[in-house]
Amino acid sequence: MNVLARLGVAWGMIYGPPASPPERFVPLVRDLGGGFTRVNLFWSQLEPERGRYEWELLDAYLDQLSSPDEGMVTLWSSSPWATRASTWFLPPSPARDLDDYRRFVRAVVRHARGRVRWFQNDSEPANPLFWSGSREEYVAQVRAFHRAVKDEDPSAIVVLGASDGLFGPPGEHPIPGQDASLGFVDYVLAHAGYAFDVFDIHLYGDAYTIPGRVELVRAKLAALGLDRPIIAGEYGGPGFFDLPVNRRHHALLGDFARPAPSPGVAALYARRDTLPPETQMFLAGCSEALERRLLLLQERDLVMRNVLAFSAGVGRTAFWDLWHDASERDAVTTLLFGKLKLMDYAGGRLTPRRLAAAFRRLAARLDGLESIHPVPVPGNARLYAFEATRRGRGPLVVVWERRDPFDDGPPAPYERDWPRATAAAVDAAGVAVPVSLAGGRLRVAVTATPVFVE
Repeated sequence: MNVLARLGVAWGMIYGPPASPPERFVPLVRDLGGGFTRVNLFWSQLEPERGRYEWELLDAYLDQLSSPDEGMVTLWSSSPWATRASTWFLPPSPARDLDDYRRFVRAVVRHARGRVRWFQNDSEPANPLFWSGSREEYVAQVRAFHRAVKDEDPSAIVVLGASDGLFGPPGEHPIPGQDASLGFVDYVLAHAGYAFDVFDIHLYGDAYTIPGRVELVRAKLAALGLDRPIIAGEYGGPGFFDLPVNRRHHALLGDFARPAPSPGVAALYARRDTLPPETQMFLAGCSEALERRLLLLQERDLVMRNVLAFSAGVGRTAFWDLWHDASERDAVTTLLFGKLKLMDYAGGRLTPRRLAAAFRRLAARLDGLESIHPVPVPGNARLYAFEATRRGRGPLVVVWERRDPFDDGPPAPYERDWPRATAAAVDAAGVAVPVSLAGGRLRVAVTATPVFVE
């Protein structure tokens, strides 16, 4: 199964009301060069009462896809009547009757057959916010989901969304709680390893640990004799907690699921002027200089995170998220994701933000990607260089220097063999970068902003 190098975008947590109408967003993603999309749909939305299906939201999404391979539907086990925790949204929980769950999944796949190929049941189940049952109950639903999908569409791809990716690989600092999260993954793989086609690891956190995290998952799969492709159904950064100075506010995560505003976030706004710039930049209404800095960090991260993921063998990636409702200023989710989005939404219309242009540049450079691999840079361990081969196109080099977010020091020299007569370079922010060619060698000055050389 070839799932290499498709850039994609996830709509966001809720598709359709109450967040917004079911928007036509897939053509916008396609226009940015994205070839993959993902939506979340909840049991409560599609079967509000036993046997009564409402297909409006699902059809609104399916009708936008140009091929079944362009989309993924994540079905969440949340229902006021069918699940143990009576809710339309979060947290998902085990079905009261597993036969009801199988019947529901079969009905969805039957309705969608031929229009979408990728299906996933729930996501990040080690987090109690996203699964309130036991690991044994999750395994039971994974098995039931797999069987129901394959019964209706043998060609469908079942994606296991078992890992939030929030762990430090061997040799890196561990993340609090990672042992329990990885233990959950181990249990699911050991007891339902046959019940999925693709493994989904979310790639938030430290971008530089992506290769190690992917390798750890691959080793877990291999130890059980499982040869499965790996995708990243969510990623994004830099996140609020990716910047070390913000980790002192870790207690805010306790308010993540609160429907009301978070007192902790409100307290940040109350003392905004005393906060370091790494914190202020995530708050609404920060200075224009900090707004520009955060956008630059996001443009850098978009390229670095995807290049590191693809070079580690990850296939598809889906940026989180296309649009995020930031109307509740003091919500934790607004702090974490309110500015990490590709588009704004106002007056019933989606409009691209500056980050969307960076996505388009990356997609254009990676179009036709066949392989990408790191290239050692002797003499400067902070330089990250990658070579890519592209179908029907010349070679691509991506290079940057690892630096602190506010390090605007002088550029570092990068030099390599270049057998071609010409070369052009542009960085992740769209700024042309001078290059020089002499004696079959290419020279370019590099900063923390990734540079594409063609």
